[in-house]
Amino acid sequence: MCAKEKASTALKVLLVGLLIHLLFACAIKTSLSPGAWVEENDRIALQDGGPHKGSWQTRDLSIDYEYREAAKNLEVTGTIKLADYIPKGFSTLDYLRIYIHFLSSNGVVLETKSVKFVGYMRYLDYLEKMSFNSQSSLPEDTVAFAFSYSGRASQGGGGGGFISENSSSGQIAWDFWKVPRRSPPK
Repeated sequence: MCAKEKASTALKVLLVGLLIHLLFACAIKTSLSPGAWVEENDRIALQDGGPHKGSWQTRDLSIDYEYREAAKNLEVTGTIKLADYIPKGFSTLDYLRIYIHFLSSNGVVLETKSVKFVGYMRYLDYLEKMSFNSQSSLPEDTVAFAFSYSGRASQGGGGGGFISENSSSGQIAWDFWKVPRRSPPK
């Protein structure tokens, strides 16, 4: 077998392996996909009518929200406030994504919707009030909803990793998140 044939065969094997890997990766349930699970203390039970007000707090942020449910539709408005450690320790909000999850009676995610994205590399000193307004039709069997988020703050505008330092620029970044679990505990 000549070198060209060996290279061609190796490339084919690599491509087939990559395709198999991609198929399995797409089949794996993520924490934002239907079937994920939300802990009971993070669930917000739906009540007819409204407005109903509340506050959801984690170590990274808080969301003061108000919702109304009518005829299988849900309108949720909210204001997001970052925990004090983020603006005190970092200068830039690289990004922040807020999601709402519609839940069944056992806390399983039926559907997920992105409700807020705070853009690319915003200086925290100049960050305006972060608010959102979401209107959605409720999936069948929805009895509660929950919030989740993922974000990154950095010192100097960039970086990556949980806490990382980009050695070429000296930038430090902090990834923060709270998302549903991939599956309920057994």
